[in-house]
Amino acid sequence: MTSRERVRRAIEFDGPDRIPFHTFVFPGAWKRHGQALADLLNEFPDDFGNRDYRVPVDSERAQGMEEYRDDWGTLWVRRRDYTSGEVKEPAIPDWAVWRDYRFPGEAGPQHFAAVAAQASDPARDYFLLGGGGSLFQHMQHLRGPANLFVDLAQDRREVHELADRLVERMNRENARYIEAGVEALTFSDDWGAQSALLISPEMWRRFFKPRYRSLFAVARNAGRHVWFHTDGWIWEIMDDLIEIGVTILNPQHEVMGTARVGERIGGRVCVRSDLCRQRILPRGTPAEVRAHVREVIHAFGRFNGGLILHGEIGPDVPLENIRAMYEAYRELGQYPVS
Repeated sequence: MTSRERVRRAIEFDGPDRIPFHTFVFPGAWKRHGQALADLLNEFPDDFGNRDYRVPVDSERAQGMEEYRDDWGTLWVRRRDYTSGEVKEPAIPDWAVWRDYRFPGEAGPQHFAAVAAQASDPARDYFLLGGGGSLFQHMQHLRGPANLFVDLAQDRREVHELADRLVERMNRENARYIEAGVEALTFSDDWGAQSALLISPEMWRRFFKPRYRSLFAVARNAGRHVWFHTDGWIWEIMDDLIEIGVTILNPQHEVMGTARVGERIGGRVCVRSDLCRQRILPRGTPAEVRAHVREVIHAFGRFNGGLILHGEIGPDVPLENIRAMYEAYRELGQYPVS
């Protein structure tokens, strides 16, 4: 079975031969482990085309802090060994700026031609992701997190305008990704703190749910899948996300209790796992990593599909735990799972 078919069957609960898995590596992990990490990952090529790993040429720079301004005008500060960082100066610090604010240009024909070439390659045997984007987080980046929460509380006209303009733009671009041939649109918005949703469920349903429904419809109306990543506590909105079209949900399930989340959504939506990156992956033993993989498989993967295994490889994860994770994928993830 090809990786492409394996992922499709997992998403659709259609009996893959084994549980597919997905790899994501933070820059700091390359800085810490170097060639040893590349060699390990090349033993375990994933099901999304992540193969032939090499140490990035700029991995030695993956330390210290840096500032940068993105194409939207937001100034960031970040750790080089991590990802985007924190907003230092939002692009729209007050609504007076909004009157004259212009979005940057959209992706051009060459970008989508490259995606189409990848999608139509007869040699492609992996599942192709693309497009999607962030709505809530992007709004935070443009306004600044504190400003945005006040905007939502005040139900300002401008915050509705900003959200609607972003949705219109995302829908245009995502329609082009669908036309190019991606098999799932990948959305990402971190909605939870450690033990609560960042806004009330009622506000989420009133303001964001209909806009997400519009975004997800671009894929679902074309018979494609919707991948949604969201960190933190999202207990109150998991059912809503499934209702409006999410077919691959990537929650930080351990903060809510892996078994508890499995009882709630196991067998109802394909879960891309998020192995515990607060405790088990960075500070557990290889045996604890293996036991955790087994727990995740029991929660989400015993439904003739329904699971894509994944654990973030951050700069704090020791090499022996990375190996234990992938060996557990291989050994415990064969169908039928026990």
